[in-house]
Amino acid sequence: MRQRLDHGPVDYQVARLNEVWSDHRARTLVTGALIAWLKPDSILDPACGDGSIVFEATRLHRAEYLSLCDISQPNVDRLMALGPPYPGQSMHVGRLDIAEAIRRPVPGGDKWDIIVLTEILEHLEDPDEIVRLARERATRVVASSPLMRPGQIDPNPEHLWMFDNEGYAEMLADAGWKLQQFTFLQFPTIYDFGVWVCS
Repeated sequence: MRQRLDHGPVDYQVARLNEVWSDHRARTLVTGALIAWLKPDSILDPACGDGSIVFEATRLHRAEYLSLCDISQPNVDRLMALGPPYPGQSMHVGRLDIAEAIRRPVPGGDKWDIIVLTEILEHLEDPDEIVRLARERATRVVASSPLMRPGQIDPNPEHLWMFDNEGYAEMLADAGWKLQQFTFLQFPTIYDFGVWVCS
C-alpha cells in the first residue's frame, strides 16, 4: 500500500539531531551497521541530516570517500565544522537538493558503492524519480521509511507519502532494485520502520 498525503510545504532550514529521539538513535545504529556490512569504498547520503548514519557506518568500516549533502544550511555548516571522521579521509559536504547530489561525479568510478536514502522518500513529491536516479548512479541502495500500520493516519505534517512494506518494496523493484536484506523495526512509538538493502 502507498498513500499520498495532503500536507503542505515544510521549512527544512533547521538543524535536526538524530540523538534527540531514542528511536532515531536506534535506527541510526541499525542502518549504519547494515551499510558497514557491505564494506563500501564510497558512500553518498544526499539528504544526510546530521550525518549520523554515515558516521556510524564509517565507525564500523572506513569508506575512502564520503559525500554528505543536505538542503538545510545549519546541517551543512555543522558537518563542515566536524570534518571527516578519520584523518586523510575524503569527505565532500554540500548544500544540494537530492537529485543534484545524486548526479554529482563519483570519485574514482562510474557509480557510488552505496547511496543512502533513509527516511527521505516519504517527504518527496516524486520519490520514484529519486529511486530511479539512484539506480543509475549506485551499485547498492540502503533505504528506510516509517511503515504504515493498518488503519493508521500519519500525524507527521512533513510526510507527503505513507508506505507499508509491500508498497515501499514495490517502488524499489519498479526502479530495478533487487532486495538483499529487509530489516523490520518496531518501537513503542507511532510508527514501525523498515530498512531495505538492495543491489
